[in-house]
Amino acid sequence: MFHFYYFQWPFVRVLGIQEPASVLFSILNGLGHVVMIGVFRRKVPSHAKMYSVVHWLALISINAWFWSAIFHTRDFPWTEKMDYFCATSLVVFQLFMWFTRFGGFKESAMFGALLAAVFSCHVYYLGFVKFDYGYNMMANVAVGQLNAFCWLGFAFKNVRQRRYMWKCIATILSINLLLLLELGDFPPIWWTFDAHSLWHAGTAPVVPLWYSFLIDESLYLLREAEEKDV
Repeated sequence: MFHFYYFQWPFVRVLGIQEPASVLFSILNGLGHVVMIGVFRRKVPSHAKMYSVVHWLALISINAWFWSAIFHTRDFPWTEKMDYFCATSLVVFQLFMWFTRFGGFKESAMFGALLAAVFSCHVYYLGFVKFDYGYNMMANVAVGQLNAFCWLGFAFKNVRQRRYMWKCIATILSINLLLLLELGDFPPIWWTFDAHSLWHAGTAPVVPLWYSFLIDESLYLLREAEEKDV
């Protein structure tokens, strides 16, 4: 049985779930963060510089994918807003994480406060002024591209000295290629797999690669700090 929604393609429901493929792939992404933060904790000492911020990344990511699964299970105005807001929080936090790689505590706190203010204004506008799909997409793409520019610039600058930087480059380039699915649209394959669900499917395998990079970079920073103390 097909169910039609405003501005949406028809999907075949499974156990009442509106978009089963997107729900499944959202869960897989969330589980990827659950598994990989466990790997990170086993390999990286708690006094490493990026230890706390990577844990926050995992929590924010799991929260974002949780609400993605909820929204694609049942589309209500409030589930849609939670999905959009939590996805944006992840994009913004990735930029904050890049900054903390270089900044001290004071600088990172100030930059974090700035990003929090911008994010709050974004949520307020969408939640209480106008829920503008076009604006939300442009805002996320803009911050995402700034993210990509910062991380790729950092990785290409250091790839000769630190071979594991290829993991960062591969992750960022993969996400940006997959973004073409999110920006595009086509009728669901078998009325199940649309562009959005395939975007979620593509990001799931990238999660372990990103954490592998974060593990390598955290251990590098730890060794660097220990050498300075000698």
